[in-house]
Amino acid sequence: MGFYSGLLSLVLIIVVLLVTLLVLVPIDNEIKEWTTSTLPDDWEDIRNKWKIFHAIRTFTSLASFACFSFFILTGSPKTK
Repeated sequence: MGFYSGLLSLVLIIVVLLVTLLVLVPIDNEIKEWTTSTLPDDWEDIRNKWKIFHAIRTFTSLASFACFSFFILTGSPKTK
């Protein structure tokens, strides 16, 4: 069970990285260039998309941490 928890932790942290790099960073880069005169009409939709993916990233990070913690705490003790 512990091995699969560690493996799931790895997969989840890769998902976090992908969400960050493929969704959130491009939106952040787009927002950085906005001014009051260049604000797009759908800025609220863009903001809501960012908020949804940020929440996904946050909960995925927490799940990854929980799985990794379980992996560490249930590991087999080393024998000498």
